[in-house]
This record gives sequence, structure tokens and C-alpha cells, in this order.
Amino acid sequence: MKFLYPEFLFGLFTLAIPIIIHLFNFRKSKKIYFSSTRFLTNIKKSTSQKLKLKQYLVLLSRLLFLTFLVIAFAQPYLPSADKNPQAESVYIYLDNSSSMSNRVDGTMTSLHLGMDYVNKILNLYPTNTTYKFLTNDFAPFSNTLKSKDEIEELLTELRLSNISRTLDESYSRLNNKTQLQTDLNNDIFVISDFQKSTSGDLSLLNIDSLDQVFMTPIQFEATKNVFVDTVYLSNPFLMANEKNRLNVVLKNTGFEEANDFPIKLFINEIQTTSTIVSIPAGGSRELNFEINYNLEKVNRCRINFEDYPVIFDNDFYFVLKLENKINILEIKNDDAVTPIEQVYGNKSLFNYKSQVASNTDYSLIRQYELVVVSGLQSIDNSLSLELNNYIDQGGSLLIIPGAHPDLNSYRNLLGSISNVPNDTSRVDISMPDLSDPFYENIFESSSERIEMPAALPILSWRGQQIDLLKLKNNLNFLSGFKKAGTVFILAAPLTDQYTNFHRHALFVPVMYRMAALSKRSFENPYYSINEPLIILKLDSLNKQDIFKLVDDEDELIPNQRISANELFLELPKNTLNPGFYDLRLDQKIKAVLAFNLEKSESDLGQLSKEDISAYFGTYKNVTIFDTNDADNFSKEVKKNKFGVPLWKYAIIMSLLFLLAEVLLIRFL
Repeated sequence: MKFLYPEFLFGLFTLAIPIIIHLFNFRKSKKIYFSSTRFLTNIKKSTSQKLKLKQYLVLLSRLLFLTFLVIAFAQPYLPSADKNPQAESVYIYLDNSSSMSNRVDGTMTSLHLGMDYVNKILNLYPTNTTYKFLTNDFAPFSNTLKSKDEIEELLTELRLSNISRTLDESYSRLNNKTQLQTDLNNDIFVISDFQKSTSGDLSLLNIDSLDQVFMTPIQFEATKNVFVDTVYLSNPFLMANEKNRLNVVLKNTGFEEANDFPIKLFINEIQTTSTIVSIPAGGSRELNFEINYNLEKVNRCRINFEDYPVIFDNDFYFVLKLENKINILEIKNDDAVTPIEQVYGNKSLFNYKSQVASNTDYSLIRQYELVVVSGLQSIDNSLSLELNNYIDQGGSLLIIPGAHPDLNSYRNLLGSISNVPNDTSRVDISMPDLSDPFYENIFESSSERIEMPAALPILSWRGQQIDLLKLKNNLNFLSGFKKAGTVFILAAPLTDQYTNFHRHALFVPVMYRMAALSKRSFENPYYSINEPLIILKLDSLNKQDIFKLVDDEDELIPNQRISANELFLELPKNTLNPGFYDLRLDQKIKAVLAFNLEKSESDLGQLSKEDISAYFGTYKNVTIFDTNDADNFSKEVKKNKFGVPLWKYAIIMSLLFLLAEVLLIRFL
């Protein structure tokens, strides 16, 4: 047994007071002689013995009363296994991400329960304890130690955050002792819903063995939630007066089917269509909306549905922009029709023009968004110089070699290029990596197996390329080199002698995707608030330009830089909200951007206590709580941190001996 305040044990000196009173409170009695019998003597002896017994019992009761009263003030306890009983400071991380709006019972949200936990922690420690308090916002107040009153004031201002953090990211920021210039050992409380989708790799947490860490998972009442996973157009180019189809993929992370689920589509705040669907438990459902009506140049679109109690992701925002035709120039050997002309000959989507290499107007090259050098045996120096300048200005170039290319001339555009050893047999092209953003939404199913084309490569290359298609012998077939612009290169001519790629179903979507990525004003229909950086291609940029993000309430100036025709924006995710923002330059709207919460936040699946124990079971200084009640949490912390308190039992014993004294005086 130990004492929380052992200095109160000096109060045991007060035991001398009843002893002194007992010793000096005897009254000397006078002897009075009676002409009585011997019976009076017997009565006198009997009364004297009973009086002495009563006095000793009363004295003992008083001594025990004072003893247990002093012990109660010293607060005895049975010590716990805590290796850090006297922490210098208490560090608290409270997850306030959007998923914490889910409920732990019929009325209380997870965030409010977490705030109750923090209040219990504040009341457990001595008043002079200092605290570091961290939320997902990584606000400046988390950089300094605070008092109990300051933390209580911060809790009154706490709101849900749009930012998702991994536990490793939050714990590293919380336990940054260098930031506070301290090497002291602390008690660390991690209060979170421990989502599987956002927790990250728990093995990355670097836990100091001298700190005492308390993992406090908050368990949801239910994990049912429906959210928008993906929105895309069947044809990536939205053209005026051309039919298109909007595809919306919905996911249901619950264990129950979402029956008769109403979905609404708003375009420019006008409801254009609605439908009712059923989504299987743990599954997804794809909806298709025909877009065959007049659209504006820029269209602010929103998918809306009702899904209670998790409502933070009931709206999904995206922008549909009518595209101008993409300007494409093909430079080739002669006037013969090529596969490039066949695929880009759709006049409703592309402004296609071809020129013979011997009669190319170099001044026109910069007017095109994608230039295709097709089947040339040699690229002369003047053309190479102009193409390099074009790439430096952010243009996109596709190189398709001739049957017998002059490597020296090709190296003016790509440095590390060589011939492939002669081989008379073709090699099949491997199935591409469907997780690559280049292939997003090209295949209807990621598990689909299709017969791939074959090729006989004549070129190979090395460098920091992006491999888009590879042969089964591990040679590259189609790669992209990212410079100021982008250079794509094929390993074989697009002729039947060398490949059937140009006759395969994969050819058209790959060519269309190259064209889409070459579009100078191409923008994603939506962005995640959690994205650290977005890149926009804009025309006529000056390095002195200052862009602003403006919505109905706020005007933000994000960190930004300009390189060639690209604008790099660092998103101010602490202040961004889901919705639409105008990108403005001198009050002129240059683009409309749509922002949504990170979709992983909508997947409410949680790590179980067994999962968490599997990660931290080897740490003796990590305690994992299994409770969803603030009072039980407080008791568990006391038991694990401070041991079993005994002061209540001391108070009870003290009162019992006080009662015993009263009864002795009254009845004995």
C-alpha cells in the first residue's frame, strides 16, 4: 500500500491529544466511610472496574477514529503496474474527424463522448498538471502546454474537422518532445474511433517505453453508411449538343441492405433527375444518368441523398465543364491514312490536322495540345529543337517510331533510347496496372480478363518514366516521361507487321486518355480536401499572379507557385469546406473547383480491441480500454494509473469508530 499524499501522515501526532486528555482527566476521589455492610464494598469495586473499561474503550475508539481520518487524508492506494506514476505532463489526442459524428447510443455522438473522456482526464490529475491537447486540425494551440482551465475552454470551441489523419501522423505530432523542448516522460491518451480506412499502419507508431500510453477506442453503435465512391463520364469529353452518360458509384459499408434508397442529381442547383435504388450490405451499386439537355459552360453538380445518422457525406460535389475540341497535330512521312488519323478523326471531339514532315510549318506546333510524331525514320534537328521548346512550354508529345529509326535523331528528344535485339516472334502485352490513374474508369471491372494485343518492339529506353503498358518479357511498350510537358513513346510502329495494338479495343481509350491529359485546361471534376497539392493547367500565367479561392462565405489565398503554364496550389485544408470554390485572378473566375471529404472517412469499419491488441500487445506501457461510458472510463484510468484507492474505506472505518465511541458513552 502507498499514499498519494504521505505528508498528511504527520497528522498521526494528533493521537497524543486524546491520550493526554485521558491521563489528566482523572479526578481524585475522597474516601467516605459508611456504617455499611460488605456489600457496599463489592458494589464500589464493580463500578470502578466497569468505569476503567469504558474509558479504555472510548480512548481506543478515539485513537482509531483519528488514525483512519488521517489515513483518509493521505489517500492510500494499492499501486498499479504503471511504470510512470508521476508523469510530468499529460498529452491528449482527440480525433475530431467527420466520422466522429456517428453515434455511440441513440443521442450522443462519438465526439461528445470523447470530450467527456477529456473532462474526466482533467479531473483525475492534480490541479497543477499541464496538458498538451491535439485534434485533427493540428491547430497552433497544440504547440504549447496548457492548464486545465485552458483545455476546458478549448473543448467548448471544439467542432468536427474536415481533415483525416492517420494515427501515426497524429501520434508523431502529439509526442513531438523537440517541439516543446522537453525530454520528460508523459501520460499519453489517444482517443479515436480507430477506423480501419484512416488509421493507417499502426506498426509505424514509435512509442517511447518510458511514456505511459492509454489507447481509448470509441465503438460506434452501428457502422452503416452509404457514400459516393466515384463519379465519371462515359465519354471524358463533355461536348455541347452531344449525348453523354454520368456514372455514379455508391457504396454501402453497413451490414444491412439499403433498400429504396432515394438519389437526386442537381445541376446548377436544379434537380434534374432522381431515382430509387437498393444497395447490398457491404457492396456497391452503379447508377447511370443520361445527360442530353443544354448545359452551361461550367456546371456545378451535386449528388444528394438522405442517410441518417451519418450525414456529413450526404452531398457529393463535382463540376462538369463543356470542353472545347482538343487540337491534335500529326507529323508523318506521307499523306497515307494512319491509325492516329482514324482514332482522332472524330470532328465532334478533336480538331485534327496532319502535316508531312518535309513540309511542316513549325510555327503552328505550339497551337496544338497534342503533337504526334508518327512513323518518322529520322527527326531533323530543327524539328527536334521546336518540339523540345514545345515540351518546355507544357505541351504533350507522342512518339511512334518508324520501322528503321535513326536513334541519334530520336535521342535529341529522349536521351536514353536504344534498339531491341532482333527477334522474329511477337510478345503479348501484359494486363496494365488498373490502379494507375491513367486507366481510371477505362475497364468496367478491375477483375475483368481480356485478351491483350501483342507487339514486336524495336526500341527500349531507361529513365524516370511512367510505365503504362509493358510486354510479358518485361520490356516497355508504352511509357510517359514527365517534364514541363509530357512525352509518350511507343516501342513499335503502328503497323500490322509489328503489332495489332492499333486494331485492339484498348487502343481507342488509351489514345483518348492521352488526349484528355494533354488538354491544357483539363481539370478534375472534383478534389479531396485532404489532397496536399493540386495542379491546374491555365493559359497566360505570370509568376506575379495571385490566385484566390472564393465561396459564398470565405476568400482564401492558398500557398501557390507557377511553373510554365501550370498552377500549383497547396490546399488550406484547415479552412476548406466541402462545396464549390471559384478560382479567381483579379476578380475574374479562371476555374470552378469542387471539394469533397476524403472518401475513406465514410468507411466506418473499425478496428476491434483484438486488432488493436495485436499491434500493441508487446508494449508493457500501453493500456487499451474497452468501455463506451465516461464514468467507467474514469474508473478504469484510476485503476490503471493510480491503482486501487482505499481512502473511502478509511473514511468508513473512521465513521464506524466515531459511532462506536458514541455508543460506548451512551450505553456502557
